[in-house]
Amino acid sequence: MLEKMFNNPVKTTADNATVVLNDSNIQSSSYKFSFIEQLVLDREAWENTVARTSNEQLYKLLARCYGTYLSMSQDNEKAEQMREDLKTHINLKGYVFAKTSHTLTKIVKCVFGADRRRTSTYSIVLRAALAENKTEAQIAGFIESRGGVQEIRLAKGNALSTKAKAELAKNTVAEQSLAKVSSEALAKQLDSAKVGQQVVIVATQQANGELVANAVTYSETAVNTALSAYYSANKDSIKTKADERAKASNDSTLSDAINNAA
Repeated sequence: MLEKMFNNPVKTTADNATVVLNDSNIQSSSYKFSFIEQLVLDREAWENTVARTSNEQLYKLLARCYGTYLSMSQDNEKAEQMREDLKTHINLKGYVFAKTSHTLTKIVKCVFGADRRRTSTYSIVLRAALAENKTEAQIAGFIESRGGVQEIRLAKGNALSTKAKAELAKNTVAEQSLAKVSSEALAKQLDSAKVGQQVVIVATQQANGELVANAVTYSETAVNTALSAYYSANKDSIKTKADERAKASNDSTLSDAINNAA
């Protein structure tokens, strides 16, 4: 079908008008497709305005790329035309993909350019969302819940992200009580509305073994980083305790099932 398009190429505009073009006059600068070219323009606008200060627009743009893929996956005339438009755009740009390249990777490369690292990262993010059957509207929340695009990229395969390590260490740390610390100065740094929430206390070790608390922070990034570091240093014992908790939970569930059956 793509071959037929180049024998008698057409240009589909935003108002669905169709214009026949001569082969000799086809140029990438004048050959536009509403869905892909608009995404490219929006990406350029994002980079030139808020890219350095906010990820909100990036997540929206990635969501639109994801939504485009979902639309192209349908079995209807519109989806078929979108697939052909994408193929034509790829040919005009001269992009080369492996036969196994996912369509999401192709869309991301067309929208964000030929930067291989960026294409790979964003493609991993969207394919991770696809594996969990996320909708277009859920993409931003999905990325935020996983700690951002880089955290999702790092979590690929067996590698654990900082947030994932923090989650594994959280319960183990909460079960331990090394010491109780209180003072009037420390109390002034605490937020009574955050009782039960983990915080990071920056302390300095003294020669006599005492610790002097210097600062307190509720920053989620600081807490996750500290828990992640703790996990890396104690992962064997954390895994053992996690297995024990899981076994205890399963035993409890089994016991409840037996009692209910009785």
